Amino acid sequence: MTAEFESLAEILLVILVITCIAQLVLAVLLFRYMKRVADGLGAMKAAPAAPATPFPLPSAAPATGAGEPGTVPPPAKAEPAGEPPVPAVDLIGESPDIQGSIQRLCEKYGLSDFIIATLDGLVVVSLSPGSSEEAARFSDLHRRKKKPDSPGVAFLDIMHRGEPMLGIARSDHPLPAGRLNEIGADARKILQWWL
Repeated sequence: MTAEFESLAEILLVILVITCIAQLVLAVLLFRYMKRVADGLGAMKAAPAAPATPFPLPSAAPATGAGEPGTVPPPAKAEPAGEPPVPAVDLIGESPDIQGSIQRLCEKYGLSDFIIATLDGLVVVSLSPGSSEEAARFSDLHRRKKKPDSPGVAFLDIMHRGEPMLGIARSDHPLPAGRLNEIGADARKILQWWL
C-alpha cells in the first residue's frame, strides 16, 4: 500500500510541476502580447497625422472678357514642391503577419518588392519567391560598399534590436533620399512589431 501511495504521490507531483511550468509559459506569453499591444498603441499615438492641404477657392468674380476688370486670370502653374506625400497606411493593424505588413509598405510607397535580409545575405522577409539569391547578391554588394547593379534598386541600412540589416527596395520610379528614410523608418516599425 505504501508503494502505491508513493507512486501516486510522485505522479501528482509531476502533474503539479507540469501545470506550474505551463502557467509560467502562459504568463510570459501574455506579458509579451500585452507589451506588443502597448507598444503598438504608443506608436499609433506618436505617429504624426499628415497635414491637410487646403485647396484655393475659385474666384467669384464673373468673367467678362480678356483683360477687362472682373476677369479671372488663368491659374498659375504650381512648381513641384519636393516629394509628393504618401498616403497614410496602417502597416501593422490591418496585416495578418509580417509579409502582410511588407505588402502594405510596398503599396504605400509604390514599391514592386521589398526584401529585408541580414548582412550576410539571409532573407528575413520578402514577398517574392526566389529572393534568397537576390538577397545574397545584394548583401555582398552592400558589404563591399558597391551600388546596386540593377536599375530601380536601392539599399537601406536598418537596425533591429542591435543587429544591422539590409533593406532592398525595388521600384519602377526613382526613390529620393528622404523617401528612403521614411521607408527605413516604417521597416523598423514592422520588424519591431513582428520580430
